[in-house]
Amino acid sequence: MPIKLPAASILGATLLLLTGCQTRLAPTTDAAELQPEAAQAAVAVEAFSTKEAAPRAEENGHALELEPVLEDTPVTQAEQSIWPDLRGAMALSHQLEQKRVQQEINWLRRNPSYLERLQPRLQKYLPYVLQRTVERGLPGELALIPIVESALDPYAFSPGGASGLWQFMRPTALEYGLTIDRWYDGRRDIVAATESALDYLETLHTRLGHWPLAIAAYNSGGARVQRAVRRASSSDFFTLRLPRETQYYLPKVLALAALISAPENYAVALPKVLNEQSFTLLELPSQFDLQIVSDLINLPLAELQAWNPALKRWATPALDDHHLIVPLHHKELPNTPLDIAKLQAMVAATQQNERMHWNEVIVRNGDSLSVLAERYNTDITTLKAANRLRGNTIRAGRPLLVPVNQNGNSVRTYQTTNHIPYTVQAGDSLWSIAKAHNVSIASLVRTNQIAPREVLPIGRKLNVPSAAPIPLPVINGPQEVTRKVAYTVRKGDSLARIAKRFGVGVSDLAKWNRLDLQKYLQPGQRLTVYVDAANT
Repeated sequence: MPIKLPAASILGATLLLLTGCQTRLAPTTDAAELQPEAAQAAVAVEAFSTKEAAPRAEENGHALELEPVLEDTPVTQAEQSIWPDLRGAMALSHQLEQKRVQQEINWLRRNPSYLERLQPRLQKYLPYVLQRTVERGLPGELALIPIVESALDPYAFSPGGASGLWQFMRPTALEYGLTIDRWYDGRRDIVAATESALDYLETLHTRLGHWPLAIAAYNSGGARVQRAVRRASSSDFFTLRLPRETQYYLPKVLALAALISAPENYAVALPKVLNEQSFTLLELPSQFDLQIVSDLINLPLAELQAWNPALKRWATPALDDHHLIVPLHHKELPNTPLDIAKLQAMVAATQQNERMHWNEVIVRNGDSLSVLAERYNTDITTLKAANRLRGNTIRAGRPLLVPVNQNGNSVRTYQTTNHIPYTVQAGDSLWSIAKAHNVSIASLVRTNQIAPREVLPIGRKLNVPSAAPIPLPVINGPQEVTRKVAYTVRKGDSLARIAKRFGVGVSDLAKWNRLDLQKYLQPGQRLTVYVDAANT
């Protein structure tokens, strides 16, 4: 089955790995007015913003500190740089006469290492974003928006709930076709989110008639920009009365475009980013366990998960066919391309009943681990390990992972088959032996070929199945990705409300900020929140 990747992915294939940096966000406007992407200021690692220009993100409660990306991307000098292609795709006036644009350019000049630190993410993602922008006949400047929004960090997260490289708020993400559920968050999928973001920008351009206004509306909302245009009787962005964050949003994009257009004018060296794609798509016909895909394509599970930050759990989405993003080259063998056609054929040839190691079931009233172990032909230890259970208590209505029986055989066909020798003692029964070793009676019966109600003579030798389940590393989903968020308390906020918004504990929130739980929060008070961006 051929890989379905927009044709331009081969064209604009080099700029994808902006290293971690911190973007500074200007103050946010009312969340209801903000655009899904920019609402509440996106995540930005050291975003370029002058001190004279927009206020510091920390002062507005919308900054997010991103972890720096440490690994470097190999660069082959013979390959073509992405910068000439990006310059050729630019179509907007960069408004160099405007003070706000000059302020942002000056910040970039004073911080020449900013883009250099973004190089890995630029190499990883920018070629694809530029390619799709060009293929759709849109101004090349639009490809710079995710740099301003998130520093190209798929885990970028804002206090208002904006997420991903393009910083979509949930309502707009859903409106523009992105899926967000317990398995998958399309805002963190570079392919899906880029299509939705460009759709949204085109809609804003159709509505407002000018690209500068469309870019501003991406941050502040179409209705707000439209009202500002009516009040000013002008479509010139720089004459409009808009929230302070938006006033400096378009200038950031234009300043970055101006610097890329003529870096020699500003004594800034652009990082080496090749115009070559770093990834492609592997199409999956149905739900797949990530561990199985990892084994099939010989790509370490951690690397597969790193390329697919949109996946929130141990498998691809449950109901639909799906794609996985896979690198065109192995990390260990950067000069050896993956044979994508071969991998696609291997995936397609995998039988339906061989695509999952685990299924998720809902615990029913009366269920226990021993009952479920019997029902699904496994043992208690496997169930506890897969579900990270410390004790034997499970609750009705909660999901539980159970091993899949492949080809109608026992689960033990893909477990290790080591046994522990055991000599029957006085008072022993199958039930007591099974309980003592955390295995099911059924597995004990099968292993020793005895009847379920057979009386065991003292001294009889039994083999107790060892509790060695199939590998479980993927069961727990992606590792936690922590982001530091600076949040400004608003009227009506409480510790419980803020903790719930970010999925953290009240006690943690109090500890991070040295708060007295007996005292009320005050509007304008600044709090630090550490958010698990991968699972929030």
